[in-house]
Amino acid sequence: MAGKMLRVALIGCGRIAVKHIMAITKKNSGLLLCAVADRTSGAFDRLFDFSKLSGKTKDQIRNTVNTYTDYQQMLQKEKPDITSITAPSGLHYSMAKAAMLSGSHILLEKPMSMKASQAKELFDLSEQKNRRIAMGHIFRYFPVVRNLQKDVVAGRFGKISHGSVIVRWGHDQAYYDQTAWRGTWKNDGGVLMNQCIHAIDLICWLMNGQATAANAMLGKRFHDMEAEDIALGILKLDNGALCQIEGTTNSPSRDHEASFYLLGEKGAFRMGIRRGKPYFDIRINGKKKNLEYAMKEIRSRGLSGLGSLTNPHAAIYADLRDAVLNQKSPIADARSGMTSVESVLALYLSAKEKRQIEIPLATDFSSQEMSEYIFGE
Repeated sequence: MAGKMLRVALIGCGRIAVKHIMAITKKNSGLLLCAVADRTSGAFDRLFDFSKLSGKTKDQIRNTVNTYTDYQQMLQKEKPDITSITAPSGLHYSMAKAAMLSGSHILLEKPMSMKASQAKELFDLSEQKNRRIAMGHIFRYFPVVRNLQKDVVAGRFGKISHGSVIVRWGHDQAYYDQTAWRGTWKNDGGVLMNQCIHAIDLICWLMNGQATAANAMLGKRFHDMEAEDIALGILKLDNGALCQIEGTTNSPSRDHEASFYLLGEKGAFRMGIRRGKPYFDIRINGKKKNLEYAMKEIRSRGLSGLGSLTNPHAAIYADLRDAVLNQKSPIADARSGMTSVESVLALYLSAKEKRQIEIPLATDFSSQEMSEYIFGE
């Protein structure tokens, strides 16, 4: 089983698809790219313009990969082991459902869906069909994260007081102008749904809790689009801890930052990534534990696991392949996709109705229902 090659089909040839191509075609990945679908003819060839593959490798892939403009036709003909979905967010639900019904496991970019009931339906379907969904929650695959989460669960940091997450992931107006769906309530959402959902997933996982209530305020300060470019929020978790969230795309586009903080009775840690460089500061009972956690990472994943952030999708694919072959859950699984969507939607609903929102949501809600939201009121 360990040497079995799994066939992968890709839906969507946007720029994020480059990371998927690089991860699938990585040496000894145990994966074979068999097909690509994009409704725009020639999109697959243009995808290579952004990749760092050698000319020889590009030619080999072009000669062996079947291309389609209809993903339904691709699923029917190819019957891939894994379907990777990198299309606009508003299409994730329908594509993921079709892929699972065709018998495929899924690697799904965030968010799982733009509607709470659809996210739950995908989760339930994955359980019924015994199909694995690996979410593109890349932060779970970053250095030292898994060991920290295990130690929080084991009680090494004691009772958790609170956590915080900051996502300053700047984009200029040209980013939103590139395609019509970006920044729209129906197909993309704003900074919470697009840029922060990775971080919200991670901080709740690190804090070993599920969100039970949400409060938020939204703003649109620098961009011409439908959704928000600045959001501040608070989540309450089922273990009683609180989590503070700041997200914005108003910061400089060359100074991307995602940072995390957790405070417990016995210790605390700060970690994150800024301008592509990771950092962490871990203290337990007043003593710095950075070296200890670095050595744990090296022993479990090697030096590349500690220092390489160039393409975390390679780790997601390796994890999903292992999950498929060994009948277990991926690290960022279907449940993480469902709960992170519901948390974001609860934050949106809180801003819209100017009140605290309980989680699970009392009634179904989608990001599109924010279309009448008036900023500044």
